Amino acid sequence: MTANGPATNGLTDGMLEGIRVLDLGTHVSGPFCARLLADYGADVIKVELPDAGDPARRLGPFAGDEPHPEKSIPFLYINTQKRGITLDISSPSGRDILALLLQRSDVLVENFPPAQAETLGLDYPSLAKVNPDLVVTSITPFGRSGPYRDFAATDIIACAMSGLMYHSGDSDREPLRNALDQSLYVAGANAAVATLVALFQRMSTGRGQQVEVSIVECLASHLVQPVPYYDYMGAIKGRRPVRGSGFEELMPARDGYVIPSVQGSQPWSTVAGVIGLEALNDERFATGAGRIEHGEDLKQLLIQGLSEWERKPLFQASGESRLVFGMAQDAEDLYNCPHLEDRGFFTEVDHPVAGNARYPGMGPVLSGMNFEIRRPAPLLGQHNAEIFCEELGYTAEDLVNLRGLGVI
Repeated sequence: MTANGPATNGLTDGMLEGIRVLDLGTHVSGPFCARLLADYGADVIKVELPDAGDPARRLGPFAGDEPHPEKSIPFLYINTQKRGITLDISSPSGRDILALLLQRSDVLVENFPPAQAETLGLDYPSLAKVNPDLVVTSITPFGRSGPYRDFAATDIIACAMSGLMYHSGDSDREPLRNALDQSLYVAGANAAVATLVALFQRMSTGRGQQVEVSIVECLASHLVQPVPYYDYMGAIKGRRPVRGSGFEELMPARDGYVIPSVQGSQPWSTVAGVIGLEALNDERFATGAGRIEHGEDLKQLLIQGLSEWERKPLFQASGESRLVFGMAQDAEDLYNCPHLEDRGFFTEVDHPVAGNARYPGMGPVLSGMNFEIRRPAPLLGQHNAEIFCEELGYTAEDLVNLRGLGVI
């Protein structure tokens, strides 16, 4: 089932058709990079350890609230579109098979710690000897060089070390963390873009290269104000000031939270009229300076007025009055969002163990391509016979022996 609109004559299902990606990544950042490439049509082979598989298979929540290696919701989402094999690349036989796969691949994605990658022979000089055309995309917390290169980091540490967390939240409170491992997804998205650029350059040079992605640097590169601010002015930009007026901050409505705003060219009377509380028309609030001076009084009136509204009717009414209001949507809101539904954002995925579910589609929409979920996340080792036998030439007896030795 296609997403982002109906099929149109002349469109292709995959712009990266013919590109093979070997996904050695685990958890989020590497697999998400490979998933994005698969969304654009690349043939992605996910390589997992025999028996154990990707540690992400043990991450909750689980479909049906049943802990099961084939029902991890994060794993299911991040690894759709891929074929899956099992292979112990630390064993001699596993390394031989890996070399055969590398010779047939255009991209390798991995997110091992630098020292472990080198031990496994996944450093770029070693890989270039196997396949000089290979683009090697390596994602680590701090990069493959520098004094922090061997330090581990979780999502919260990456957000803190990047400087991003320092600017999140209010100035009178501690910094806030962004939720849901967003640093790892940001790194994966940056890695996918850089990989595509390396593939594009390969068209003219005929050679691959190393794509090195630091999670911390991906986040730090987004700080387009604080770093230049310090460089030019010698001052440290703080968190959002506590304004007291209630504007541009989450405030409670009857069924959740909304974000009232005074942005735009509409007069204050329009804002007061939409909220519908007569006391907001007081002359004290008619100017920006007055709303700041009497911010606490205004905030209490906004709380009173907004308590009469539900989020969606207020969002609709504000838009009709050309005001920039927003609402905090939860997962149910997104799932039933008429705007996303109209744009064909969601797509159905049917997994043989986890069952049928609705998945988010792609963010960008390309007029020359139909986005389609071609396959659900693979079962552990699902495509061993297909890839090892049909593509690499191993026999069924070979697979039995390799399985007995723990290689696959």
